[in-house]
Amino acid sequence: MADYSKYQHLATMTGADYYLIDTDIILIVPPKGFLDTPKQARESAEFQSAYARKLGKKIATMVVMSNVLSQDAETRRIYNDQPASGLYYGAVLVVDNALSRALASFLIGMSQTKVPVKLFDSVEKGINWLRTIRPE
Repeated sequence: MADYSKYQHLATMTGADYYLIDTDIILIVPPKGFLDTPKQARESAEFQSAYARKLGKKIATMVVMSNVLSQDAETRRIYNDQPASGLYYGAVLVVDNALSRALASFLIGMSQTKVPVKLFDSVEKGINWLRTIRPE
């Protein structure tokens, strides 16, 4: 299991831990075997949007998808609609096994994303990419 203690813990909501990587990058770490629901997705989306509004600039999110066991179509729609608010500049899905990579690739392929979304096999690689696309 990865150690996220080097990042600032921001909150625990809907069973997932939220960390600040930089002031504008939020890492979301659901527990292993996480079953994502529309209710959880709405709460997470509102928390992230409220944070971006409070910060006064666009943010990026990273989700450890390797821990997500399932996510239905309505839940995916909620996450897909999130960037329409104009509060996001990018998203990373962290996948470290074949099953999570296949699920994440499928999700990206099924959606018309409004911000750049990429898959990485580590949080560090995702952070590096987000820093290169960060708006000035």
